[in-house]
Amino acid sequence: MRIAVLGAKGTTLDLIHNIRLRGDLDLVQVITLDAEKAQINKVAHYEGKQITAYCSENRLPLYTAKSYDLKDAADQAFFRKAGIDLLLVIGWERIIPDDVLRSLGLFACGMHGSAYGLPKGRGRSPMNWAILSGHTKFITYLFRYTAGMDDGDIVGFKAFDITPYDDISSLHVKNRIAMGELVHTYVPLIGGDSLTLFPQPDEKPSYYPKRVREDGFVDWHQPSETIHRLVRAVAPPYPGAMTLLGEEEIPVLQGQPFDSGLFDPSAAPGIILDVNLSLRRLVVKTGDGAYLVSDMGSTNFSMFDLATHFRSVPADTVLERVRLRYPDWIPRDQQVI
Repeated sequence: MRIAVLGAKGTTLDLIHNIRLRGDLDLVQVITLDAEKAQINKVAHYEGKQITAYCSENRLPLYTAKSYDLKDAADQAFFRKAGIDLLLVIGWERIIPDDVLRSLGLFACGMHGSAYGLPKGRGRSPMNWAILSGHTKFITYLFRYTAGMDDGDIVGFKAFDITPYDDISSLHVKNRIAMGELVHTYVPLIGGDSLTLFPQPDEKPSYYPKRVREDGFVDWHQPSETIHRLVRAVAPPYPGAMTLLGEEEIPVLQGQPFDSGLFDPSAAPGIILDVNLSLRRLVVKTGDGAYLVSDMGSTNFSMFDLATHFRSVPADTVLERVRLRYPDWIPRDQQVI
């Protein structure tokens, strides 16, 4: 079975490396995107350059797509001639055109996860949303690609924990491990008689919207734990949470709920309660206590004193802005947020 991997992100690179290390699958082709088209299409966590270098070092055939939607005539001609049986799609946030799907000897498989379990939680940024929503489990699926959004028959799935110690980076590590196990468990069975695909449950689906950098502004009126979920959910390699000092954006890359009794409870949310110069830490008043900010990037701490007041961006305003990113074809009762 001739297998190809399509993608342009870190998850793509990790899957290619995992397949090569295990050596049990016939990986004959990698398809990725160049940096210019990745920038035009705003591909988050783009790693196409690293994928290109890896393929060169390991003598893996590489094709650089002309278009992110794979509708360019050259891309479709490539797939018609490539002789690919199974296409593994990971790190390619576009629906695969029917012409490409029909060119395959078998079919294409995609990866998608949801804290609710499919068909709930289709769409964008599901792990970020899972942390934000306070979920404690996540399920990753290997499924057959269709021309729809994350709606194909399920090949297999694997669940893992979301602990209070996880941020989005550690969750990506768990997800990568789960994806690797799914590929090496089920892909060898594809094309034989021992694999049964099963449809997604006959329930009304729901969808997550895309998240962008501006969704990471902190509302200090919220409880400390809610703020902490935001910080964990958008931690590096994502852009990180942010707060405002006047009009200046200050990163809030790491922290933790701190205390509810050390400080004056009448202090206004967002005001700095303590500055620790030696450790580069700030304590900030929240809606129900205080939050310890332990990583603010390269921020100059000399600008802070006990009169400094961070400006909140109301969480309701952020959510209303997020809702506007839902496509018109998704009804309100199928919107998770």
